[in-house]
Amino acid sequence: MGTGLVASITRARLRPTRALSFWRAVPPVVDDLAATPGLRLALGIGEAPIGLQGTFSLWESDAALRAFAHGSAAHRSAVRRTEPERWYAEELFARLAVLDVEGTYEGRPV
Repeated sequence: MGTGLVASITRARLRPTRALSFWRAVPPVVDDLAATPGLRLALGIGEAPIGLQGTFSLWESDAALRAFAHGSAAHRSAVRRTEPERWYAEELFARLAVLDVEGTYEGRPV
């Protein structure tokens, strides 16, 4: 992926019997995400009905996104648990080059 802004979209359909286990693993990942350099915006999306979860995030660079994805201990732990815990019936991770951004979110420029 080239230089410049990068957007990430994740989406998963949780297995109903595994959803509670998944949601218990989320808070440490969210804490790490909020403190990650290079993150410009992160939003939860697609959470209704409750079994569908997703995120949209905007990053200063592909390197910043990768640093979080592979450098956060909480995120690495959650990723390692995904298969043995069988959290997802289906999942998607997409990374997109951003051509332009305009606007604000919660009073801050994105």
